[in-house]
Formats: sequence, structure tokens, C-alpha cells
Amino acid sequence: MWDNTIITDKGIDLLKRALDGEQINITAIKAGAGKVDVSSLGSQTAVSDIKQIGTIQGITTASDGTIKIGVLFSNTGLTAGYLMTQLGIYARDSYGTEILFAISQNSTGKEVPSETSMPSWSLVHDFYIKLSNDVSITTTIDPEGYVTFGTLQEELEKQKIKDTGWITVNTFFNGCTHYGPNSKVMVRQYGDVVSIIGAIGNSKVLKTKSTSDGYPVVAMFKLPDEIDVPMENVHFVQQGSGINRFTLSVDYNTRKVNIERYGTTSLIDVPAGQWLNVVCSYLVY
Repeated sequence: MWDNTIITDKGIDLLKRALDGEQINITAIKAGAGKVDVSSLGSQTAVSDIKQIGTIQGITTASDGTIKIGVLFSNTGLTAGYLMTQLGIYARDSYGTEILFAISQNSTGKEVPSETSMPSWSLVHDFYIKLSNDVSITTTIDPEGYVTFGTLQEELEKQKIKDTGWITVNTFFNGCTHYGPNSKVMVRQYGDVVSIIGAIGNSKVLKTKSTSDGYPVVAMFKLPDEIDVPMENVHFVQQGSGINRFTLSVDYNTRKVNIERYGTTSLIDVPAGQWLNVVCSYLVY
């Protein structure tokens, strides 16, 4: 789109001083609706017929010295549209003097609509400047109105609702596994809620009978790595084979889902080949 881009005469002078260690600070990128002869671009000291000042989005430097400067233009508050024909990069030297450092001109221009005719319109443009690695260039980013793309992306990631989808459990302990193909143990996290569904079948006895040392805790399976754990251990009452009941617990330290206190009126071991329902939900913070 921008068929003529040059560093201005004053910009070249600033670059010469930058090679001696002076820092170049990019301060603004302005858009205008004017044009000049291409031969006169180098001598320009300001963008012709300035209409807007863009928001600098940041600056990056590649290993070969190529510098990318990003700018965002929005039509918020723009009462009348215009034809964008010039873009100018302004810079300030170590003495505080601001100059037109570089300028781009387009022969056909880019239509910029007013806010009322096209709300929320925006244009992103990147300038690429190839310079010596010895030249130090920074940007002054306007904090008003907009955030940089990097910051915006970080905030959007924070606001996204985590949804793992249903994940089939594949790590089991003590002879436990999926009860059957139609009752596989699956886990899903949606936002701050984790849900577990399915049923466990055990190929060997689970030693849950109470002893003089207390109530044994027997691990059945482990939560998938994608799933967040609760802030503390949580417990749920579940239904086993017949009318047996048991306590299902989620250990936030080990990520293991356990069985405890199996039985009806007294606590017994879980015989082999039982149906152990595992359906619950817990919150994460």
C-alpha cells in the first residue's frame, strides 16, 4: 500500500548522531490527507494535513537490525472521514527536539471512515526500518485509550473460560479401571467447575475396612494433568454395588481420587468386581 517510504533529511541527521551513541525515541505516528512530490518527501518536516495520531503498539528489533514499529489507528471520535495518504514517524533526540523521522506516502490512499458511518473501525500498520545494530531506538507508548497488543492478549487470555472438554481417565491404581465401555470415567473442567462422571470396576479387593489405625484411604485413579485441583481435600458420598455406600475423596496434593468408608451399617473391604459410581463436581479457585 505504501509505495514511497523514506527517512527524512532530519531523520538521517539524527541517525548519524545515533551512530555516535545518541538514542532515538519514537514519540508519535501521525496520519495525514495531503501529498507532495515524491522528490520532496525527504525535506518534509511534518505530515501534510494531519488528521490523526496513532497509538504506538511497541517496537521490536531483529538480529539483523531490522526494526518493526507497530501503530494502531482507530476512528473513535473521528467526526469526518478522510483519505489517508501520508504516515509519518516522529522522533525526539537526546535534547528533546522532535522531528519528522520517516514518512510514507501512498498514491491512492486509504479510506478512513468517520465513527458514525463505521463504528469501531481500526487499522493496524507496521513500519520496518533496516538499521545498524549500533543504533538504539525506543518508543514512547501512549497509555491513554488503548493497550499494547501484547498486554491486550494477556488480558484476553485471563478472561477466557477454561474448557478442557471431556477427558478420559487413563491412570488407575489398585486394580481399578473403567467399569465398562458405556460408563468410562471422564473428567471435564469448565471455568472454575470440575466434573467427574462414570463408574469404577475393581479387579481385586480394596482394603477399606476400618482398623485400629483408622479409616484406610485407597486410591482408585488420578486426575488428568489438564484438570485443576481443589484448594483442599473434598469428599462426596457415592453409591456402590447393592446398597453399599462409600466416601469419594479428591486429594489436592496427590491429584488422586480415593475410596474410603465402604459399606452399609459397618465399614468393610470392597469385594472384587464391584460397581463403584463416581459422579461429583467441585470448585477450583
